Amino acid sequence: MERKFLFIIGWCLSFTISAQTTTNVLQKSISALGNWETVNDFEYATNRINIDKWQGYDFDHALPEKDSFHLFVDLKDSRFLHHTQNHYPGGYVFDTYRLGRDSTYYVYDGIGSRTGKDLLNLGSSSFDKRKNSLLNNFPYFILKQLLQEIKNESVLTEGKDLIVLKKNPNGTEEYRFDTITFLLKKITRIQGQDTIVQRFEDYTPTDGLMIAKKSSLERNGNIIYSDSLSLFKYNQNFASLVFDFPPGYKSTSESTPVLSAKMIAKDVYLIENVDGDRNIMFINMGNYIVLTEAPISSATTKSILDVIHTTLPDIPIKYVHLSHFHNDHIAGIAEVVKEGATIICAENMKQPVISMLQNSDSSLYKNGKVNFEVFNNKKVLENDHKKLEFIEIPNSHAKGMSFLYLPQEKMIYQGDLLSLPADSYTTPAIAVTKEFSDFLRQKKITFTKIIGHHGLPVISKETFNEIVKMKKKDPLFKNTFEH
Repeated sequence: MERKFLFIIGWCLSFTISAQTTTNVLQKSISALGNWETVNDFEYATNRINIDKWQGYDFDHALPEKDSFHLFVDLKDSRFLHHTQNHYPGGYVFDTYRLGRDSTYYVYDGIGSRTGKDLLNLGSSSFDKRKNSLLNNFPYFILKQLLQEIKNESVLTEGKDLIVLKKNPNGTEEYRFDTITFLLKKITRIQGQDTIVQRFEDYTPTDGLMIAKKSSLERNGNIIYSDSLSLFKYNQNFASLVFDFPPGYKSTSESTPVLSAKMIAKDVYLIENVDGDRNIMFINMGNYIVLTEAPISSATTKSILDVIHTTLPDIPIKYVHLSHFHNDHIAGIAEVVKEGATIICAENMKQPVISMLQNSDSSLYKNGKVNFEVFNNKKVLENDHKKLEFIEIPNSHAKGMSFLYLPQEKMIYQGDLLSLPADSYTTPAIAVTKEFSDFLRQKKITFTKIIGHHGLPVISKETFNEIVKMKKKDPLFKNTFEH
């Protein structure tokens, strides 16, 4: 206790109170950034290195992925176009355009592999939120907003840093500035159990403005992404073409349907459109239920459990199968464990699942309430009612991935081995889908339909074979202002 007290005293003594005030420091920092008030529009692009262990191939050894970030902002007429290319193991590319115009926010897919030819209208309520989120990549807009919100108080000094503190209902924010240049160096936000750090480095003058050539974001000491500036231009007077709708797309609106289950084979049920583009299967084994996946969050998984208990009341969920460790497939696992379900997964997945449980509800694991049935290669559940086979598959998307096969129904349920857009637009098979096709052929697994966790719920064998044989398509949409 005495050692801890001395540490706190030493930490406090490392700070001194500056003669500067928060208003003074923020105004000087804004001024140091140059003549941003004269900017009517700008174009900004970076090369992004993305590192996320919850979306990588090997949970224990996350490898960086090379992505791109490209942004057009028209401040005068309040419009924006944000184009990102995100790469994930197994050949997945998310080519996403986020368009803001007429106070409305739209999202579409430039290559059609995720959402096909849908122009998704997310309405006006998301417009300001998305615009502000994009502008928060730039110190000028961050500091302008902070200047309006923060009280004019004393500023702390530590070494070569000036420190401005802001408290809010969700936690604490710390802004660090260089004592010589007054340029913003780092923002630390404490949100519950998470510590989020945003950094700005290597400022360079660009036609009267100071731009950070390097920036990054980290969570709890782990890098999420790091950006290197590749392009910055401003006051170009963008042609309206930049913010035009993509040709050939169909306008759709986001809807949140009431979740329900439908029987797709005897005692086999499917819940479609979970969180917009997910499909969850559960099977009645007679006196217990087997569930596939625990996606997105506790709230989403709870909604799935409610549908199951409404559909099959008084039958317990005995098992939950997790196809792979990516957090969008297992983040709600604590809710299923609370119901006493045993987790079925490949042996390589056990540690990531334990980590997820420790992050979401550590008491479950500490109290010994988590039961696993891990396997290598294959596991079978069988009774007089039905037979299920859980099959591990070598693949390039996620270590320890497996899928569920129902031999009597000649049906497969899988997560991320095959994903097609809900509008049935087809694109050539990516690497992990080709691996899936090869595996099924080598193991002589016969099937008539594949259930996809993402997008299109039911995929016929004929459609699967079609995309495996398909040659590469040109992008659906190519903005003429892309560099």
